[in-house]
Amino acid sequence: MDLALIEKAADLLVRARHTVVLTGAGISTESGVPDFRSPGGIWERYDPSLFFLSRFLSEPDVVWKCMIEMHTSGEFHLWEAKPNDGHLALAELERMGIVKVVITQNVDCLHQKAGSRNVIEFHGNMLTFRCLSCGKTYDYQSLMAMIEERPDLPPLCGCSGILKPDAVFFGEAIPQQALKESFHHAHVCDLMLVIGTSAQIEPAASLPIVAKGMHSMFRGMGAGFVKVDAHVIEINREPTPLTGVVSDFLIQGSAGEILSAVLNRVEKKRRSSA
Repeated sequence: MDLALIEKAADLLVRARHTVVLTGAGISTESGVPDFRSPGGIWERYDPSLFFLSRFLSEPDVVWKCMIEMHTSGEFHLWEAKPNDGHLALAELERMGIVKVVITQNVDCLHQKAGSRNVIEFHGNMLTFRCLSCGKTYDYQSLMAMIEERPDLPPLCGCSGILKPDAVFFGEAIPQQALKESFHHAHVCDLMLVIGTSAQIEPAASLPIVAKGMHSMFRGMGAGFVKVDAHVIEINREPTPLTGVVSDFLIQGSAGEILSAVLNRVEKKRRSSA
């Protein structure tokens, strides 16, 4: 862990007026939640086509069988996952008034469990479920009770509509409100932390580019905003396409360890200036 970069990140956080955080799977792997694309990830063990919207609509029973298998095997058991030091540090930085919003590509609810209140779920949530007919939502515990009572798949709403995880499947649009709010924050921020994301999946990958005021096919979504100078800091185990091109610097290592160290320095700076 580069202590000079930790200090630099803490300085920028203390001075920033509007800090936005973008998180990806790398922050949650430390909580035991596997990512999808890395070696040994979910896509090496399960057929990715099961998570295309078209496949779900044509074979909801097959997709639900796979999801329940992932749950019962413990390979993707989100309900029992606990937030780690990285999630907790971000929640504390929000409580201090430094972080204004967390935009997460994750579907595990760990930011909310850690105490973050202003969270934009860019790809939805795998712990809530929505009826495709009437739009009614069910939480995880209600769904489990429903499956125990009626094991036939797919699980059905009271209106007999099919239930689908409230997460964005391949071929499905990003929720418009999440898209609009995320690009708004990218345009108005003066600091963005990009944590644990490969920065390769659009449109989320364009958020740091927009934050930096650089050209992006999604830049027009912020029409009407004058971009202020912004810093972009990456926290990741490996370099990404942003490194050395978009981000000001990369702090390599464990997100939990790095964010805990950054929080510690921010707290000391706050106390010394009080």
